[in-house]
Amino acid sequence: MTRSSASTLALTMTLGLGLVACVPQDAGLSSVLPDDRILINLPTDSASAKDLSDEQWSPAYLFTAKVTDDVNSLIGGVLVLVDVITDLPPSYVDGDTNHALWGPYADALDPVETSLFVQHDVEADTYTWAFVQRPKNNPEAEQVTVIAGEVDAGATEEVSAGRFAIDFTAMHELDPNQTATGVFYSEYDIGEDGVAATAAFEAFADGDEDIDALYAYDQRFGGEGSMDLGWLADATGNGEEELHVVRSRWLADGQGRADIILTQGQLGDEAATASECWNDQFAPVYRVHDWLGVEEGEVAECAFAEPEYNEEG
Repeated sequence: MTRSSASTLALTMTLGLGLVACVPQDAGLSSVLPDDRILINLPTDSASAKDLSDEQWSPAYLFTAKVTDDVNSLIGGVLVLVDVITDLPPSYVDGDTNHALWGPYADALDPVETSLFVQHDVEADTYTWAFVQRPKNNPEAEQVTVIAGEVDAGATEEVSAGRFAIDFTAMHELDPNQTATGVFYSEYDIGEDGVAATAAFEAFADGDEDIDALYAYDQRFGGEGSMDLGWLADATGNGEEELHVVRSRWLADGQGRADIILTQGQLGDEAATASECWNDQFAPVYRVHDWLGVEEGEVAECAFAEPEYNEEG
């Protein structure tokens, strides 16, 4: 378990400490905040897949699952905090300014205390919300915003749109046990039938290498969906970074296809492409790489017969 996951778990176990008794309800201020509907619902389980050897798993599927897991982990940490904190009565509500406060909360060994603020601009019908932290047992210390979000006008419990940003560098400066640095952004639009979202990593690192990447997905609540991921990396070994853009699509039963386009860097204005399809057991059924001159399997077995290359990056 990562430090950020452990901190989230510890916080959820200790939220009951320090609550003010008999505080008023939040008058719906928390009902439009993002929830787990914005997580990516990529099928990842199949009874028949468990019998496959490592070599029989589709690399394109594994890549898609890894990316969605990573993004879900970052978004999920925010959603856990939102869900657990707002499930409790707020510490303070100001009906005149439509403002509510939850917290501050802190684990016994956590060097920071965390609070959640939510405010509704009635005239514009928009919401702003933020998690703030400051050193524990130091009420004179400045509060630092570590997660900030907005909810657009017209939001209800059923449909809403908004965005939020997580400042991992600010978290790290307050708590060096939080090892990740950089910023993660997410923008989402929850509809009646599905959700669309984008995400961006800016100088994000939880190890040796910084990551700058753009991510987008669109999915129906029934299970089918698609994602796009773009990033810069040296694919040719010549010291120049090429733009990689992958579009993955999947059905509710797990079948899917990934199409990649590679351009810029050593390739200049030229583009190279590749595709791979997998079945409902997550095994590859077709792959083609134009820069390697490889084509294997039967394209007729692909859930999506034609490639889709996101050439916009």
